[in-house]
Amino acid sequence: MSLHVAFCLWGLPEDPAVATAFAAEAGFQSVDVRPGYSKLPDSERTLPVTCMAVAHLMPDGALLDAIPKSARKAAVDHVRAGILEAQSLDIPDVYLAPPATPDAEALAAYRESALTLADEAKRAGIRLGIEHFPGRGLPTVRETLDFITACGHDNLYMVLDIGHNQIAGESVAGSIQAAGDRLQYVHVNDNDAQSDLHLGLLEGVQDEAWVSDALRAVVESDYDGPVSVEVNMALDDPRTSAVSSLSIIRRLEPTG
Repeated sequence: MSLHVAFCLWGLPEDPAVATAFAAEAGFQSVDVRPGYSKLPDSERTLPVTCMAVAHLMPDGALLDAIPKSARKAAVDHVRAGILEAQSLDIPDVYLAPPATPDAEALAAYRESALTLADEAKRAGIRLGIEHFPGRGLPTVRETLDFITACGHDNLYMVLDIGHNQIAGESVAGSIQAAGDRLQYVHVNDNDAQSDLHLGLLEGVQDEAWVSDALRAVVESDYDGPVSVEVNMALDDPRTSAVSSLSIIRRLEPTG
């Protein structure tokens, strides 16, 4: 069975309806969206939605890791609304970026927010993930998994980003094995091994063997969700990068 390949709509500068039409025409099987996607008419939501980045488009000053309770409450309220929107659209997974810093107070505030939202998502029948992110408060897969374990909530998972693995120098196969049943979702992209550039596959430091090994690790694991192509709208031609990434996945994914 071939991999299910999704596309993160925020990789294009166009309106979500235009981006969805592009994804469908290009051959992607589903899309990842930001809050507000339900405003599109049914006729323009032509692909299934497999994930929502519920902390995107956060109001000014609202932070899940904020020390002031008012700023944290504003962030939690924003994500809660996204979770309810995801429920209305039958989206099975939503996720958060990690806290901005590893400061103990920020991590404690973020933990409080994450636990509240994990409860909210569980009531909605949706899984809540946290993405590892080099340069932020949970920069590695191991630290993200340790944080999730310490939270002790059965509805907290990890989003794996293979571009982030490159920056942190972490094995994709080892990360998938370490995550086990906490692996919620997989993003694929490339970079220069220093910054989160969201280049298309093979447009940065990757070679075909590295991508092939990463895709094999996904296929041979117990994970059965999508791999989602995430490109940067600031690229010279993000559409070409997205289409090329899909073609590379189809060419390099293991078969049989």
